[in-house]
This record gives sequence, C-alpha cells and structure tokens, in this order.
Amino acid sequence: MDDCARNRGTTSWALVLAGGAGRRLAGLTSALHGWQVPKQFATLVGRRSLLQQTVGRIAPIFPTRRTLVVVGNGDETLAREQLAHRPGIEVASQPRNLDTAAGILFGLARILARDRDATVAIFPSDHYVPRPGPLLRSLEEGRASIGRGLARLVLLGVPADYPETEYGWIVPGRRPDPLEAPSLRSVSRFVEKPPADLARRLLEAGGLWNTLIMTGRARTLWRLAEEHLPRLARGFSEYANAVGGPDEEERLRVIYDRNEPASFSTALLSRAAGLGVIPVEGSGWSDWGSPDKVFRSLEGTAELAGLLERAGRGGFHQERETAAVR
Repeated sequence: MDDCARNRGTTSWALVLAGGAGRRLAGLTSALHGWQVPKQFATLVGRRSLLQQTVGRIAPIFPTRRTLVVVGNGDETLAREQLAHRPGIEVASQPRNLDTAAGILFGLARILARDRDATVAIFPSDHYVPRPGPLLRSLEEGRASIGRGLARLVLLGVPADYPETEYGWIVPGRRPDPLEAPSLRSVSRFVEKPPADLARRLLEAGGLWNTLIMTGRARTLWRLAEEHLPRLARGFSEYANAVGGPDEEERLRVIYDRNEPASFSTALLSRAAGLGVIPVEGSGWSDWGSPDKVFRSLEGTAELAGLLERAGRGGFHQERETAAVR
C-alpha cells in the first residue's frame, strides 16, 4: 500500500508533544505556581493546564487508549498526575530534549511498534485554542484529504493577522481538488521565524502561521524521516524493534546521546514534497511561547485580568505592549 492509499481500516492516534522546557515563560509560570513549571503543565487560564486543555480538546476524536503524550526527562510524574482523570493515556519520557524531530519520531516509533497501519495527528501541548471547533473540523477534512490521496501529509495553518517574527510560516499554493477538499491547499514554501521585512511580505502574500498540528499515515511520516533525517530515523527504527524488550531503555539512551537537536519543521517539512495545508479560521489559536503572546491573545478579556492579578500576587512584573500598540 503506497503513501497515498486510502485510510479505510486504519486506526487514528494522537501524538501530543509536551517535552519542552518553556524557558521564555518561566517568569510568568513561576509567579503563578511558585516554581518554574514548564508552560505545558502550567494553569494560565481556567482550572486546567495547557496539557490538560490540549488532551481535552482532542478527546472527542481520539480515545485515550490511542493517545500518546511525549514528555521531557523528569516530567513524567507530573504529566501522569495531570492526566490521571483520563485513564488509558500513555505517557512516554525522553532522556533529554532534542527538539521536535526526536520527540515526534520517538512517539511514532512507539505507535508503529503496535500499529503498523496507524494514522497519526500531532499536537503541540502549549497552544491556546479558545474555540476548538474550527480546528477539529479542519483536522477531519485533512484526514479525509489524505484518504482521497490528495496529500501525503496535511498541516493546519492559521491566517496571519500581523507580521509575527517568532512563528514559522507556510505559504499556501494551489487547491488540488476544490470540489472534494475545498479548503486544502498545497504547500508552496516554509519560512521559519522570518525577519521583520520578510514577515511583512509573507503577511501581504496571504501566508499562514504554522501550528505544527498535522495529520498523516504513520508510515508516511516515517518514510519522510528516513528520507530527510536518515540517521535519526535509523536509530528510532532500532528502538521500535526493541519496544517492550529488555534493552528498550538502552536503545533510547543511545539515540539521545548520539544525536543533536533538530526541528521537525526545518529539517523535514521544509524539504518534503506532497504536503498540504488547511487554513483554520476562527479558532483564536495562539502559540503561548512568551508572556507577550499570552497577553496579546487575551487582550480585553476577563481571563487576562485574572491572570495579571494572580501573577502580580506572585511578584511578576512584565513590561508589555497591548495589541493596539503593535
């Protein structure tokens, strides 16, 4: 069966990435919690952490028994505590953080070790999505597009509304099939964290912010990794064969000792062919990578007032610009 075969009969898995340290948000999370909790485990709005919100957001589509959360070294206990109300979720810990390429391949190896025909959707755990409906509908359209053979891998992009220099961008191309998949566009170009002048040109050209939310067949993702990240893919292929065996941990340690950090977007997506992107309108998506991003996305809401009050009690002082000044 080739990469573009229909997904009929396959099972769908969610791979949630929760392995980052969140250092740029450390001052805010420390004020809120009393220690430098990684942002995905922090509760910034409401009563749930960003990780809990992510898992809750995707629960209508992905059962807990097919949800895998990849965390960093030392965070496994905290993740299990936060997800204890969702029995069946698997939490897998990396020996150290090697950026998104290793985190994704680690999760894929564990999924493929038990389900060779799986389809996978990948979700970062540190995003804010106040209106998840549009995002989930776009994800379903992406899965259907792959089933029809219109793309090898489908990403979700958010239409940009200002020239952000700290996000990755996707430049959309043509529509492969306006009737079968009206929202799907080909991927013309990736740009990672552009300088200000290029960001302005990307905004004018209708560029999308790259959410790193994507879906595709697990074996398709693996073949892309073998093509563009061969050393890392070889290591994780050996690890996949060792999952459940006595040398599983040693195989994993060797991979993380012998490889350098690599971004999945830069090292793989920017070089791969046959990718599609669906623009997601109306979700309110924001990548909460810094206090400024948090404040901007909550501007004018009661949630922002509550957050600032909590942070102020914790001694957090942050000079910030409002969205109106930007």
